Amino acid sequence: MKSSTLLVILCLQAALVMGIFAAVAKENAAAAAVGESKAIDINPGQLKCCTNCNFSFSGLYTCDDVKKDCDPVCKKCVAVKTYSGNKFQCTDTFLGVCGPKC
Repeated sequence: MKSSTLLVILCLQAALVMGIFAAVAKENAAAAAVGESKAIDINPGQLKCCTNCNFSFSGLYTCDDVKKDCDPVCKKCVAVKTYSGNKFQCTDTFLGVCGPKC
């Protein structure tokens, strides 16, 4: 094989590899932009009490307690169906450490 043919093949392979890397980088940039729009909305308040606390080492926590009434500090409460009727669960993410157990 002539050296000029080999050089052409190597240049085409290099262009193909660069094209693949460019496509992957563009896809990753689009995925990062989507992920950045999903920032966690942190509630600066503190719950009065929480028995079922999900604490992470990042300093964020959520409370999985299902109660008769929602805590006044809670910004987003969801209704949870139970055998004894509807109860409420706070779905906010808080910064800090869990409060005392209820």
